[in-house]
Amino acid sequence: MKQGQSDGRAAGHDGWPGEQGLNMLINRAAGILLALSLLVSPAWAKNFAVPDKDPAVVISIPDNWTTEEIAYGYSAQSPGKDVFFSVEFAGADEVKKMLENNDKWMKENNIKKVPPNQAEMPLNGIPTTVFQYVTTDENGPTTVEFVLMAAGKKRMIMLTLWGSVAEREKHGKAIDAIMSSVRPIN
Repeated sequence: MKQGQSDGRAAGHDGWPGEQGLNMLINRAAGILLALSLLVSPAWAKNFAVPDKDPAVVISIPDNWTTEEIAYGYSAQSPGKDVFFSVEFAGADEVKKMLENNDKWMKENNIKKVPPNQAEMPLNGIPTTVFQYVTTDENGPTTVEFVLMAAGKKRMIMLTLWGSVAEREKHGKAIDAIMSSVRPIN
């Protein structure tokens, strides 16, 4: 190479990038990592640790769902308020009261109480008992599920999902994301 010519690389004599080239590589790599993290991260969700004190699970709710604190935990409603979800927790001595509160909630929402289908099944590796009510409300056919899971230290966590088949299909991706986000804290 003639004096004053460059081979196109911003490099030192040993072939490694010079300081300017190294900074450019780092900035590009950081930009790529940031872009990838935005694609993968649940920046679209509010995260809740349940119960508040000494949590047993973490759950994520989409930002476009309305959330509020309720007697035993948190509730969320889809945009349009057509699907209801809640996560509640209680100590062993309060579980009966929490369940009675949910019976009252069903009456207040004109959900006809019918015998539930019951199943034992894991949710993201967590053993649960599911009570599914295939029933009606003031809008017609609907389904309500209560998902009970032990939370250690004589505590119980209950997830509630309420909506018609059409409403659940409309918000299917969000519901799947919520249910997939339930993770134990070990």
